[in-house]
Amino acid sequence: MDALSDWAAAHRPGRLDEIRGIAAAGVRLAVPLRTRNEILGVLLLGERPLRAGFTAHEKQLLRACADQFALMIENARLTDRAVEQETLRRDIALASDVQRRLLPEAPPRAEGAEFAAASVPARRIGGDYYDFVELPDRGIGIALADVSGKGVPAALIMSVVQASLRIISSEGGVPPPRLVARMNEFVYRSTPGNKYATFFYAELDEPCRRLRYVNAGHNAPYLLRAGRDIEQLTVGGTVVGMFSEASYEEATVDLHPGDVLLVFTDGVPEAHNPEDEEFGEDRLQLLLRQTAHLQADEISARLSAEMKNWIRDAEQYDDLTFIVMKVR
Repeated sequence: MDALSDWAAAHRPGRLDEIRGIAAAGVRLAVPLRTRNEILGVLLLGERPLRAGFTAHEKQLLRACADQFALMIENARLTDRAVEQETLRRDIALASDVQRRLLPEAPPRAEGAEFAAASVPARRIGGDYYDFVELPDRGIGIALADVSGKGVPAALIMSVVQASLRIISSEGGVPPPRLVARMNEFVYRSTPGNKYATFFYAELDEPCRRLRYVNAGHNAPYLLRAGRDIEQLTVGGTVVGMFSEASYEEATVDLHPGDVLLVFTDGVPEAHNPEDEEFGEDRLQLLLRQTAHLQADEISARLSAEMKNWIRDAEQYDDLTFIVMKVR
């Protein structure tokens, strides 16, 4: 220990008091509990009762024992870590199941339109949300949101968006601009200031074949007319949740048999293939034109297949979600 104290005084003066304290406690041998990457601890031994010092054989035996002790400690740590990871895995699986239950079980049935939708999170849980709401006046509400961020934080905010939409829309008679403004207040109060969601909301009036909508900072949905012209639905305002107060505008479009509405999150056109090329809005519009003659569920299936074929084994950077509505 004297030699160690001398070394510490010259090279590690901050450790000198600690080494002197160990020596004062009667420690005569220190054996490190070493793994390949780190020292987990130190085995300290005091004086021998019958004779002084340790033989070379005893020191060799203690070093071998120290390796075994270190291995036992490391295995215990790895076991604890495995238990924690398994607990986390189960929690994530439960959260994923809860999130799936927040989405509609099936698209609504309507005389004047067909509906379909799909959502593929980039992780087991995500921040994209779509919904169909049965309104008290027998109309159908169509909603799609994209929460900033990914994973668990985004999923929690997604649940706030879902709850606020369901609560406000159930009151009946709330104009779309007011509905989105109230959702903005709700999300702002319930989330950190740097979190927000882009949001598109529309109400379908079946008898009149008319769509009222508000676009709150979301990718402009495509309305493909039967004549193959595409209109982009851009009227609305800013994202929800960023500001304490916000006002929104609505727009109304008249629909005709054969029209197709495609509402999507930015993960769809921004999906990358293994060559790091984006799918892009031009391909998305071309695909919509090529499939417009199909039924809504067939358009949805074709779009899902095309996205899967495009991404292949590349990393999916963002959630992919879309809604298809075809007017009869």
